Amino acid sequence: MVDPSMLLERKGLKITPQRYAILKFLQHTTIHPTADEVIEQLNRDLPMTSRATVYNTLNTLRDVGLVHEVTHEAGVLRYDANIDPHHHFICSQCGKLEDLDWKLFGNLNHEALSAQCPVVENIEVIVRGVCRHCRNR
Repeated sequence: MVDPSMLLERKGLKITPQRYAILKFLQHTTIHPTADEVIEQLNRDLPMTSRATVYNTLNTLRDVGLVHEVTHEAGVLRYDANIDPHHHFICSQCGKLEDLDWKLFGNLNHEALSAQCPVVENIEVIVRGVCRHCRNR
């Protein structure tokens, strides 16, 4: 995993304690947290981090391509530092969101989609079902 400082530098961003902490947290978690969950985690280590700072930082990291926003439920944005192409699985019982390897779905055809949609910028498949943990309960 690449050090957050190096990633921030490569994108021409000033390395602040908040940017570093947010990016590092997102790199080391698989829960795809909401902004509120990021705030909660950050304030454990950096008390007094404001809500505005976290939202602004998440937007900046998104704008430079260091994190992706994941929307799988109306009105809820989750954040993912895995910027490699991948899809998501959502458990219909517990709501857990997991990454799925891009290659599981073969070669998705951008050209065919472009015939239906004017400009295709991104493809993301969301698979819904029951996770192993819930299935084994």
